[in-house]
Amino acid sequence: MLAGLSDRRRRVGDRPGQAQALKLANNFLSATALAATSEAVAFGQAAGLDMAVMLEVLNASSGRSGATADKFPQEVLTGRYASGFSNTLMAKDVGLYLRETEALGGAAAVAPVVQAVWEAFTAAEPDADFTRVYPFTAGA
Repeated sequence: MLAGLSDRRRRVGDRPGQAQALKLANNFLSATALAATSEAVAFGQAAGLDMAVMLEVLNASSGRSGATADKFPQEVLTGRYASGFSNTLMAKDVGLYLRETEALGGAAAVAPVVQAVWEAFTAAEPDADFTRVYPFTAGA
């Protein structure tokens, strides 16, 4: 049944909830990369750098991420902001990640900061495309 949904299926564990844990970890990394890239690009633009040039250099450097390679070129640079994933869902997933991390007794130094960014963005622009975190961050 799952074969019809995706050709990129992976078995991630034998216990219930492990796929959910991986989904939360993935979305936390995506949320973190997008928020951090937004702040870094806003910094670069304030310093007079061109966003397209920044992305070219970042993608050839250690700053490369899904945000610099995919979200910024396709959504932010073009002004589309239509990735199909809302900030409300991202804020929910980051909150769930933090809650589960705390329940497992894991490290959570970065997650509270990331959660605060996504909660503030969602409060300011409910149900906006999550890539709009860039203009929110740049304007903040």
